[in-house]
Amino acid sequence: SKATVSVLYWKLKMKLLLVTLLSLAGSAFGTEQVRIALGKTTDALSVEWHTENTQGGTPTVRWGTQNGSLIHSATGDSRKFTVDAGRVWYSHVAVMSGLSVNTEYYYQVGDSSTGFSQVFKVMNRRTRPAGQPYRHILMGDMGSSCAFTLCTACTQHSYTCDKTTCAKNTSVGLVSETDADMILQVGDFAYNLGTNNGTVGDQFFKNIEQIAAWTPYMVSHGNHEDDATDLAHYIESWRNMPTNSVPATFKSANGEGAPNSLYFSWDHGLVHYVAMSTELWFGVTDGNTTVASLLAWLKVDLEKANKNREAVPWIVVHGHRSIYCSCDGDCHADARKVRKEMEPILFDYGVDFFINGHEHNYERMWPTYKDKSDQSNVNPRAPIYVVTGAAGSQEMHEPFIFPQPSWSAFRSNSFSYSRMFVYNATHIHWQQVQTDPTMFPAADYGRVIDDTWIVQSHHGPFNLSTAPKETPTSCPEGLCGEQDHWLPLLNIGDYTKTSGVNLIAEYRRVHGEAAWRDKLARLLALVNEKAVEWEYVRGDGNSDSAWAFKWKNNHA
Repeated sequence: SKATVSVLYWKLKMKLLLVTLLSLAGSAFGTEQVRIALGKTTDALSVEWHTENTQGGTPTVRWGTQNGSLIHSATGDSRKFTVDAGRVWYSHVAVMSGLSVNTEYYYQVGDSSTGFSQVFKVMNRRTRPAGQPYRHILMGDMGSSCAFTLCTACTQHSYTCDKTTCAKNTSVGLVSETDADMILQVGDFAYNLGTNNGTVGDQFFKNIEQIAAWTPYMVSHGNHEDDATDLAHYIESWRNMPTNSVPATFKSANGEGAPNSLYFSWDHGLVHYVAMSTELWFGVTDGNTTVASLLAWLKVDLEKANKNREAVPWIVVHGHRSIYCSCDGDCHADARKVRKEMEPILFDYGVDFFINGHEHNYERMWPTYKDKSDQSNVNPRAPIYVVTGAAGSQEMHEPFIFPQPSWSAFRSNSFSYSRMFVYNATHIHWQQVQTDPTMFPAADYGRVIDDTWIVQSHHGPFNLSTAPKETPTSCPEGLCGEQDHWLPLLNIGDYTKTSGVNLIAEYRRVHGEAAWRDKLARLLALVNEKAVEWEYVRGDGNSDSAWAFKWKNNHA
């Protein structure tokens, strides 16, 4: 059974191996780490970049509708970062304003002293013709190394996976999503932003520049940005977010005055997005930004969003830790803590989706309320919860050690990211794209493993009288599914068409228990042959901070 494999999966006794921290250049750097975000109004885009010094130059963004004719400019706001031991650097934020929607702009940033960046191109608020959807890319938990979702060339052996690295193949992975209207990462950046005196964070921003300087890159806060240094990096490194929180600023170890990006909201097309830090439930605060301040602000924001649903019908709230998930005890404990206060609010204000990361896997729930679910995405009567934390990090895959509950529509612990195609006020097409170079053949990179439609004709607050009230005892084959990253090694059937549970059950039925035990023994032998150590090291299912795995040879 799946449970048998799970027990084998987490009881393998392997010693911990620390992932080697590669030395990163410590020399002075110029204008780099460019990323762009949606502005506070539809005629604005906000760009951020870093330099190691200012030397009297004036940080500037130049832009125009023609390359070579950047006729507009704006001065940036600079802040000194002093938290990293032994070095000082500066973040700069400048706003391009007065932009026309559905228009491409060329831009570059920098100053006369440190120099200007290359010229980038960005579309401001593309208007899609009828029948063509807005394309939103969502994922969480992507590091500097092991950023497997970024492109096929990213490995665990190097923090560097920049434009040069990925140039070998830009047809799949995040680098292929050039038609995206927006990218969202729901926390856990770099692993970690402050590691090696912040140079790992530097490399992360260099890596994502190839996508984040060309497409608005939006964020929410994760637990790997919790400690004082990493939190300061997060606050200062995402000053370009369209913040509208109360209180408006957040005091970090780097000082006061930076925008409060622990919760904020924005509209993109037909979707109202709300970023929130679930880490407020786990000790993060500056004394003013708290769970109470978040909840008070959130209710006001969602009330306003509901009054605007004729223009912006869909509401997506996103954070880092789960409200529903089924992989392990760590997931359940955290989810219950956040769920107690958040679930009633999401239900009462008719939030369509709650998106999070933290668990290094993917799981899409049916519309769910208080552990009850309807196994249908047509006119959902409760929010849909989605875990998409499998973009790739040093903590590797997160196993599912518990049986799949009836409210879980699909789950997989292969590396992947999400696509959300927003067609109109009633239809969203959701896909999960596999980007796993470990166990799977190369041809599987870019394969869609989950594909569904959500149809909602009645946006607005959900109704307790019609909320899901049943807990189905099972989910028919074809309606629900799951996939584990070790399935290809079992070689017991087509894992692209049948869930692992059913493949295993059918194999045991046809071949018997002795053959199944032999299959498990062969799996263990194969793992020991392919890998230095089996990657999973804890019996409770939690892989957080379990940086303990290396493949042999060139395997990922």
